[in-house]
This record gives sequence, structure tokens and C-alpha cells, in this order.
Amino acid sequence: MSNARLRIDLEKIVHNTRRVLAISHQHGFQVMGVTKGAAGLPEVAKAMLAGGIETLGDSRLDNIARLRAAGIQTHTTLLRSPGPSDTSRTIELADASLNSDMEIVEALSIEARMQRKIHGVILMVDLHTGREGLPPERIAAACRKLRSTPGIQFQGIGAYFHVASDSEHHLQGLQVFVSLAKQVEKELGKPPAMLSGGSSNIFRSIAVEGNPNPGINHLRVGTAILLGFSSSLNPITIDGFERDTFILQAEVIEVKAGKIREAILALGKLDTDPQFLFPMDRGVKVRDASSDHLMVEMDPALQVGDWVSFRLGYPALSRLMASPYIQLEFVKTTL
Repeated sequence: MSNARLRIDLEKIVHNTRRVLAISHQHGFQVMGVTKGAAGLPEVAKAMLAGGIETLGDSRLDNIARLRAAGIQTHTTLLRSPGPSDTSRTIELADASLNSDMEIVEALSIEARMQRKIHGVILMVDLHTGREGLPPERIAAACRKLRSTPGIQFQGIGAYFHVASDSEHHLQGLQVFVSLAKQVEKELGKPPAMLSGGSSNIFRSIAVEGNPNPGINHLRVGTAILLGFSSSLNPITIDGFERDTFILQAEVIEVKAGKIREAILALGKLDTDPQFLFPMDRGVKVRDASSDHLMVEMDPALQVGDWVSFRLGYPALSRLMASPYIQLEFVKTTL
């Protein structure tokens, strides 16, 4: 079977991790390394840890279980808010979780006491980004309740910004977020320990583009570490980062003759997101895809049995890492 292969350079991931941390510390925030784009692959998590990351985050409990099974006991946060059926495994596997539903927090409290554990909670704020979070006007009261909930440690507040949002929107939202943290401080008598302001797109707005930090002290970063660029939808490499951390190679299984030279590769939508495949050969262009085939234009012509290499966007990488049909290969380069 002609399975596509994904070549992973762990040393380049270590390098990117060190760069993210160095830049972030200059701007006053700590970083959680996010492994969900690599489906919780233990080798990738270990590369982040080797680069200096001290805490990890993932959106899937199965991925966290994969890390634990590999012996990784680093403080790990569940990034997708758990559902009612997830509470027992959440307490078992994760040290903390992002939450926006107080009934779920109550269920986590019960499970934490049953398992004789303390579980950290980061309360998410809805800044009109179209995703999870409590309305800002409910945050202060919810934080007060969290502080007295048994089995629960209130770690701070968090926000999410859509991957396609721009820096102006980020900065405006973060100003609201930091003002809200001050309200929480008045309510509790001390500031929240963690102001987790977002992910790699916020890293771009502050640390890459040089906008002032409104006052956050924490980010959840995956894309910049894993792929060397600053937004899930933007394949522009950050200066000083390694881009070729993950290289996809797919085999040509058919060549078509005609005015436009076309080839079919053994790769499809079941494996990846074709919109976020970037051919490394200038003469290759992705034209179309089905569930099992990737159609490309080529100049000069390819031959059956040739392998075509692609750099990846985040959606392509995350789907590849979740596919059972992709062969993983670890390579090593000298930086």
C-alpha cells in the first residue's frame, strides 16, 4: 500500500520551542506548549519539554492519555471544556482544564474529591469570538464561587480569539480581558494568577508584530512551535524559526497526458486538508482532491513512483496526525 509519509524533525521543534520561550519572556508572558496539532505524539511533547516548556495542553483526553502512557507526567491542561461524560477521565488524566460551565465545574469538584485530587480550573471568558466562555458580566461572581469550591483550584481566566482575526481585534479584546481581570481582583482581593490571553495568533500580534502587551501573562502556543509560523491560517515563517519541522511526502500513482500535465497522488481528504498543502517544488500545484486522491498540476512532468513533498498548514498537519494511514518517520538535521 502506497501510504504517504510524514517526516518529523524533532530538533527543529526543540529550536522553535526555545525561540517561542525567549521571545515570550521578553514580552512578559509564560507559554504552555500545545500538542493537539500533533495528536499528542509523545516524541513531539518531549521535544517541547527539551526546548524548555514546563506545561503542556491538549484538547483531547485520548491524547493526554497517550502522553501519560509514554511516561510524561508534566502538568497538562485539557483545552477543550469537558462534557458531563468526561469529568471522571478529566480528573484522572489532566491536572487542569479550561471551563465555561459552572455545572461542569461542580461535577469536576465531585470527581476530584472522589479521586482525592485537586483539579485546576481556568475560567474562559467570551469576548465575542464565537467560541467558548462565560459572558464578561458573570465572570467575577463565577471566580468567587470557584475559589470556595472543594477539590478545585482556581488558576485564572482565559480567552480565545478566532484564528482568522486580526491584531486590532486582538488588542481591543485583550484590553477588555485585562480590565475584567481587575474586576476579579476587586472581587477576590487578589489578581487571578493566570491571564491566558490566547494562542499563536496572539503571539503573532504581540511578540512578532511588536504591539504592546496589554497585561496578559500566559499564552497557549502550538502552531508557532510545531510549524514555525504565527497563525494557523497564515504560512508566513517567523524570522529565526524553522519551517520544515513536518514534511509530507506522497507518491505519484498515475500520470495523465494532455495540455495540462496532471498527476494523481496517493493522498486524499481522508488523510489531510488539501487547502493547506504547500508544494516544495515550484512546478507543482494542488488542483483538486477526493477522499483518496490528490490531483496536482506539474511542470516539468512527474513519473509514476515519484514522491512529491509538501510543507503544511496547521489544518493539514492536525488531520494528518490523526490519520491511521500516514507513516511517521523521524529525521534529524544539524542546526
